[in-house]
Amino acid sequence: MKKILIYEYFTGGGLLNEDLSSDLMLEARMMLSTLIESCDRSKSFDYNYFLDHRLKDLYSDKAIVTRVDKDLYDLSLIKEFDYVLPILPETNLNLLSYVKFLEKNNIKKIISNSETVKICSDKLLFYKYLHKHSIQVIPTYDNINSKILPKKCIIKDRYGAGCSYVRVTGKSDLSEHYAKDRVIQPLIKGDSYSLSIFFGKSNYRLLTINRQHTVIEKNMIKLKCLSINVNKILYSKILSIISEIHNSLPGLFGFVGIDILLKKNDIYIVEVNTRLTTSYVGVYKTIGCNMIDLLTNHKYIKNVITSREYCLSNNE
Repeated sequence: MKKILIYEYFTGGGLLNEDLSSDLMLEARMMLSTLIESCDRSKSFDYNYFLDHRLKDLYSDKAIVTRVDKDLYDLSLIKEFDYVLPILPETNLNLLSYVKFLEKNNIKKIISNSETVKICSDKLLFYKYLHKHSIQVIPTYDNINSKILPKKCIIKDRYGAGCSYVRVTGKSDLSEHYAKDRVIQPLIKGDSYSLSIFFGKSNYRLLTINRQHTVIEKNMIKLKCLSINVNKILYSKILSIISEIHNSLPGLFGFVGIDILLKKNDIYIVEVNTRLTTSYVGVYKTIGCNMIDLLTNHKYIKNVITSREYCLSNNE
């Protein structure tokens, strides 16, 4: 039986030199618990997972306890596994750095290659790359003096994850909030969705379409709830867009989340998350899809998405 090593950043030791009060810790715990359940039900893989020594309530005989940073880079340990599943945020290029570490040491991984991760971790590079491939993507700028900026804008961390810093502001107030390693995008009013997809080596499977319920609080955009497995929204057009992204980013592999903005019949790509996202918790509970088993059976299937929904909120 093949073995997988799971490294979820927030629970696995990414915060060993910090306290554990991250806003993303709840989501991280949910994701790790769901992955553990997925692995327990898999008949094809055994597993272990890195665990921060302070999270005693998540301990089991499958846990590999981490106490110092070098524990996460112990090659003698890591090479005992057939695959590593890294789930790290794009912030500070954490995800890219770890993927490069795995590739440098010829360790098989359940994630996209480093070149793809690099493109998708950098919002400015991502915009330029997709725009070059004629894919409709949210315009992104790094110059507050640009004459083409709209009156209403969004400022984001260039290498951010989730809603780490997403501020709505007017063009006249840009200088107050803009800083190095932030980018500017137009505020486009529409409905936000995410697509949960599993990419194999040469094909892919759309798992669910998810509705993102966001609010603006004190000019900051916050994700309040995620409705998993909603009704088919422009289904054929979405499949076409996924095909375009697959062709332009052939290095995509594993569970991928694509955020889109729907404005009438126009679909804008917001970002592509090359790592496992929190939506997997809802995907697993809603359609019973086990990502671990998809590793050995990832034929592309035109999904018949059921009407059953699952709401993933910060209060769960």
